[in-house]
Amino acid sequence: MKDAVNADLGGANVDVIEPLVRMSDLKEYRQALQHRLAGEWDDEKFTSFRLRFGVYGQKQPGVQMVRIKIPGGIVPTPWLKTLARVNRDFAQGPAHITTRQDFQLYYVPLGRSADMLEILYENGITTREACGNTLRNMSACSLAGACPRELVDAGAVAEQLSRSWIRHPLVQHMPRKMKFTVSGCATDCGASPIHDLGFIATEQGGRKGFRVLAGGGLGGLPIMAVEVLSFVAEEDLPTVVEATARLHGRYSNRRDRAVARLKFVLKRFGAEKFTALFQEEFERLKGLQQRPWQPLAWRKPSEAPVARTPSGVVAGHDGTSAVVVYVPLGLLSSDQLDQLHEIAVAAGVSQLRTTRDQKIVLLGVAPDRIATVVAAVKAIGFDVPAHADDVPDVISCPGTTTCRIGITNSQSFGHQVEREARGAVSARGVSVHVSGCQNSCGLHHVADIGLHGMAKKIDGRPAPHYQLHFGGDATKGVVGFEGPVVPARLANQAVKLLQDAIISARRDGEEVRAWAERQGKEGLSAILRPLDGIGGDDRFVDWGDADVFLGPPKAKGECAAPQISTTYYTDLADDGLINLDRNLARGRWPEALKAGDEATVYAVRLLLASKGVVTEDGEESEAVYARFRSSPAAIPEALNAFDAVQAERTGALVTGEAESYREALAYFIDTAGHLLNQPAPVVVAEVGDLASILIEVA
Repeated sequence: MKDAVNADLGGANVDVIEPLVRMSDLKEYRQALQHRLAGEWDDEKFTSFRLRFGVYGQKQPGVQMVRIKIPGGIVPTPWLKTLARVNRDFAQGPAHITTRQDFQLYYVPLGRSADMLEILYENGITTREACGNTLRNMSACSLAGACPRELVDAGAVAEQLSRSWIRHPLVQHMPRKMKFTVSGCATDCGASPIHDLGFIATEQGGRKGFRVLAGGGLGGLPIMAVEVLSFVAEEDLPTVVEATARLHGRYSNRRDRAVARLKFVLKRFGAEKFTALFQEEFERLKGLQQRPWQPLAWRKPSEAPVARTPSGVVAGHDGTSAVVVYVPLGLLSSDQLDQLHEIAVAAGVSQLRTTRDQKIVLLGVAPDRIATVVAAVKAIGFDVPAHADDVPDVISCPGTTTCRIGITNSQSFGHQVEREARGAVSARGVSVHVSGCQNSCGLHHVADIGLHGMAKKIDGRPAPHYQLHFGGDATKGVVGFEGPVVPARLANQAVKLLQDAIISARRDGEEVRAWAERQGKEGLSAILRPLDGIGGDDRFVDWGDADVFLGPPKAKGECAAPQISTTYYTDLADDGLINLDRNLARGRWPEALKAGDEATVYAVRLLLASKGVVTEDGEESEAVYARFRSSPAAIPEALNAFDAVQAERTGALVTGEAESYREALAYFIDTAGHLLNQPAPVVVAEVGDLASILIEVA
C-alpha cells in the first residue's frame, strides 16, 4: 500500500536519510517524456510535471533550460567534470551560476533531456524540485564551511534540510514556489529578509540554534521577512519548514498565481498575526516524526560578524583558505569547468561553493598552494581579487537571451556594465544588479544601483528601458528607492553618472539609500540630464540585439505554471495518510482522524477531477462526498472502497483501534490512483452505428 512512502517520509524506517538522487526519478521522468512525445499528455500536463525535474522552457522553441539544484551551494569537485561533460554534449553556450547558487544549462533539446538527466543522476547531481511550485534550492552563505565567523556550516545545514524535504508530497504542488536560506552567523550572508524562510545561526543562553525569519520575497512587490521565532533548536528545523509549507498551503491564493507567494499572506495578515499563526502551527507540529536529522557540528567563532561577505583569499577557521573566484556574470564555458576541476584536484580541494553573487569558491586550499591556485585561475580567464572592490560587483539574470518573459537583454547589458566598470575608480564598491523584467531574478531591488527591464513608448513606438532602484540591501532588509526610467541603450551611461555621484556621497559617509532619498526623483533625474536628447533610433534597439524592439513578450513564463489538480490531489492525499501515521505514533487521536479525513477528501476530489467535476478548497467534506456519490466517478470499485473507509472510521471511533481504518484509507487512495491512470475504454460501435458514422463523414 503506502508503507514505502511512509518509510521514506519519516514513518517506519527512521534510519533512512533521503538521498538527493534516486534513479527512480529518472525512470519517472523518462516515462512522462514518452507520454508527451507520443501525444498522450498535453503540453500543460507535461509542463507541470517536468518543472519538478528542473526542466524549464526557453523562449526558443524545442529546447529547454535545465536547472541543476545545488543545496547550500555545495559542489563536490568531481561534479565540475560532470557539468562540463553534459554542458558540452547536450547544451549550448556557457553554464550559468544563478543568484540561487544553482547551475543552469541552456538549449537542451527536449528529446535528449532524459539522457542528460541520466548522466547527472548517475554522478549524484539532482535537478529534482529545482523549478515549479516546489521548495526550491536551499541556499546558504558563500563561505560556509570555511568562514571564521560561523557558528555552524550553513551549507551543511541547507543540504540536510533539502534531504529532509525532497520528494515530500506536501511540497510538490504548493500554491507557488518557496525559497529558503541558511546563514552561519549574524552577518546573514544568506540574505534571510528576502526569502520565504531564513535561518540565522545564533546562541542564546548558552544554547546554539537559529533565529527564524519568514514571509519575504522580491518580484513586483518586494516584502521583507519578519522574525517569527527568536530561537529554535537544530532538531526542530524540519518542523519549521513544515509549518511554513502548511501555512502556505492553507492561506495562499491558488486561484491567482500572481499573488500566491507566501509574502502575500504576510501582507494580508500583518506581521503580528502572521507571526502568531506561524508559532501556532509550529507548536502544533512539534513532536511529530520527521525524516532523520544528523546532529550539526557547532563551533566557537574566531571573528565577529562583519558588514558584508569577504572576497579574494579568505583565511579559514582550520588553517586553510577559501579562494573566491570572480566569474563575470556567473558564466563558465565547458572548457573552463574542466580546467577549474583540474585546478581543484591539483590543489587537493574536495569541495567548492557557488555564491549568490554568481561566483565560485574553492574551499580548503593549503597556504603553500594559494599562489599556484590564484595563478591557475587567472590563466583560464577568471580573477581572484585581493579585495572585493578590485573587481566589478555586477550580477544579471539571462533576460531575453533565453527567458520567455524577459523584456530586455539584461545579460548583454550586464556584460557592458561589467566591462566598463573594470578599473573605473567610481565603480569600486558600487553594486549593480540587472533583471530583464520586474521579477527580480537579478536581485535588482537589493543593489546600490538596480535596474529592471521594462517597455516604454517613445513617440508611440515601444522602446526598451530600465527602471532604476537605489540603495537596497538584502541582509539589512532594505528595498531600493525607486528612481527614474532610462532608455536601455543609454543605461550604461546612466550607471556611470550615478556611480560618480554615489562615490562622492560615500566619501561623506552617506548610505546609498539615504543619498537617493535625499536627491528624490527630481535630483536623480538632474544627475542624468546629460543624457537628454541623445540616442536617436538606437533607443529602439536593445543591448545585444540587432532588430528593432517589438515590446514585451506575449508568451507566458513557467514560473507560475498552472497546477494539474489530479497530481495535486494525489500528493495531498498521500500527505494526509502520512500525517495519520505520524499522529497515531504520538497518540494524537483527534489529529490523526482529522488527517485521515483530509486524505479521504483529497482522494474523492481526485476521482471527481478525473471526470471533470470541479471542487473548491474549503468545501465541507460531506458536500464533496455527496457530489461524488451522484457523479460518474462513483463506479462500484471506487464507491466500495470509499464506503469501506467510512465504515472503518466509525469502527475506529468505537474501538479506539485505527489499524483497519488506516488500511482501508490506504486502499482507497491506491484505488483512486489506479482508476485515474486506467486507459480510456475502447468503444466498439455496432454495425448500424458505424454505418451512420460513415454516412456523416461522407
